[in-house]
Amino acid sequence: MFKSYDEMLEELEREMRRVSDDVLLQMFRISTTSGEVWSPRVDVYETAEAVVVKVCAAGLDSNQMELTISGDNRFMTLRGVRVEADEDKSSRIRYHQLEIYYGPFERIIPLPADVPVDRDKLAAAYKDGFLKVVFPKAEKKRISKKIDIKE
Repeated sequence: MFKSYDEMLEELEREMRRVSDDVLLQMFRISTTSGEVWSPRVDVYETAEAVVVKVCAAGLDSNQMELTISGDNRFMTLRGVRVEADEDKSSRIRYHQLEIYYGPFERIIPLPADVPVDRDKLAAAYKDGFLKVVFPKAEKKRISKKIDIKE
């Protein structure tokens, strides 16, 4: 089946974002005493009831992550550290490929500005290597208002 023009543009945009993220991460990699700086992959999508942020966070424990939301509900910040088990490192004699990043990370995730969320009903769960944060949409209160008609 053929893809629509909009679908092709969205796919191209996603791929360009992924490639630019990878290039920037490689260009600005900073060596620290605890490991490389890295950034987990993130999906942000909207349902009828909520804005959902899904983070690929394999190898982390929930107690190794800190999650905050900005005062204006515009950004979610995820900080943490992925620690490599010492027993894995001690038996290595040579590396052939290294693609898994360890050490501290921070990811600031912009939330859709045009979707108000209810910060008092946020929920976060970590399962099978994914952190899923649900931001329920704020209920829009619609109060009827009388409109005066001028002559």
